[in-house]
Amino acid sequence: MKRFATILFGLLLLLGLSLALYLGGAEEWFRSEPPVTATLYDIDADGEVELVRWNLGDSMVLWRWDRDADGQHELVAYDALVGGDGILSPAGRITAWDWGANSVIDDGEVPAQVEAFVQQESIAALLAAPPQGEVALVGADIQKLAADIATGYDEWRLSGFRMPIVGSKLPDLRTLLPGAPRAYRNGVHQGFDFMPGHVGVPTGYSAPAVAAKGGVIMRADIDYTEMSPAEYQAAIATAQGSGSTPSEVLDQLRGRQVWIDHGAGVISRYAHLSGIAAGIVAGHRVAAGDIIGFVGNSGTESATQGGRNGAHLHYELRIDDRYLGEGMATDDIRELATRIFGLGE
Repeated sequence: MKRFATILFGLLLLLGLSLALYLGGAEEWFRSEPPVTATLYDIDADGEVELVRWNLGDSMVLWRWDRDADGQHELVAYDALVGGDGILSPAGRITAWDWGANSVIDDGEVPAQVEAFVQQESIAALLAAPPQGEVALVGADIQKLAADIATGYDEWRLSGFRMPIVGSKLPDLRTLLPGAPRAYRNGVHQGFDFMPGHVGVPTGYSAPAVAAKGGVIMRADIDYTEMSPAEYQAAIATAQGSGSTPSEVLDQLRGRQVWIDHGAGVISRYAHLSGIAAGIVAGHRVAAGDIIGFVGNSGTESATQGGRNGAHLHYELRIDDRYLGEGMATDDIRELATRIFGLGE
């Protein structure tokens, strides 16, 4: 029995030493700079590289996605896992996305060693530099990966929204949705109009409007001055003579506004406000549900004449400088907005 215990102790000691050496090798891998190769993918065949795959040694893959091919990556994805035994291996799927600001969004557990490794100066420099490598043919697998990344990215950046009028529903008329024509100014409606009687809750003059999601105030028209009737008519005449509504005219017609930057290219715009809540200034951070302003009719013909007719909240959700619903059918807009604002839950 004593001999057996001695043998067992020896085996355990040997196993412990072997594991320590192995784990030490794994830690050394993280501290080292493995050979790096890059493969570039032109996903939509427009001559611009949108997706880059780096192979870091034989065990880790790093993806960089430049959605709009402007040279600034929207995300970095890590494809690596460390098992309980310390073995580093490709995950076979993306395990984390980093949208900048050193924030990591996990799809599963991301080992601390992996995070530390990709934050090394050499790897950070790699990400900052223009990628160099072979431009490869895009097969079905890469197309699917790009589609999955795009879907996941949008699900992330469009999560956490609520309605800008508490308790409301989507407007029940097509004319109050994005994409509806606005013949009086030769234009197209770019947002959701929360009109009294059409969204399920009162939305009359001075009703509170809330932040649909947390973010940073990027515009607050605190010192807004209403147009005169003559200025309003001149703006409409300019639009009618242009064949479309020029952006500067459309900005006038939105009246008093608050814009919230939610990050990742997503912005909320609140228009026709009668007033702005205390403390709402550019640079101020708000949380979802904070009151940011009050329903009004600024920028409308009635407002220029001192009236309160037509008061409503015009709310736009803009993604990569396009309004939500742009180019979409009415049913698709409703389905998408229902999911984004959590109305189907």
